[in-house]
Amino acid sequence: MRILAAVLVVLAVLILWEAGWWLLRGVRPMSPWGLRRALRGDSAPTVLDVRTPAEYKLFHIPGAVNLPYPFTSEALASAIGDPSRPVVVVCMTGHRSPPSALHLRRDGYSDVKNLTWGMSAWKLFGGVTESGE
Repeated sequence: MRILAAVLVVLAVLILWEAGWWLLRGVRPMSPWGLRRALRGDSAPTVLDVRTPAEYKLFHIPGAVNLPYPFTSEALASAIGDPSRPVVVVCMTGHRSPPSALHLRRDGYSDVKNLTWGMSAWKLFGGVTESGE
């Protein structure tokens, strides 16, 4: 019974974290399965991985751009370019990506989403990854 209570508390905290960023700061979430579907579409988003280079090298979403957070507006413009292009920001657990997504929005990127629960959820739900640079 205690384990179930602990799991429910953790889930509640995770849900409130996502909801808080969305409702209070306007950072829209994207589920791992939603990102998988979007990557197969005609106008696939840029996946911006804001983890450290070591984390990125360990495993990342194929085609993701690595730009560790915090980053400058100049580095962001160089890495992504067109501010009208859809971007999904990714970190390991979903704690670095919301502030990164907010940074993108402040820099004029109009279609920015945050991968819900980060690479942890991507892997948990069967997302494809690759290793290396």
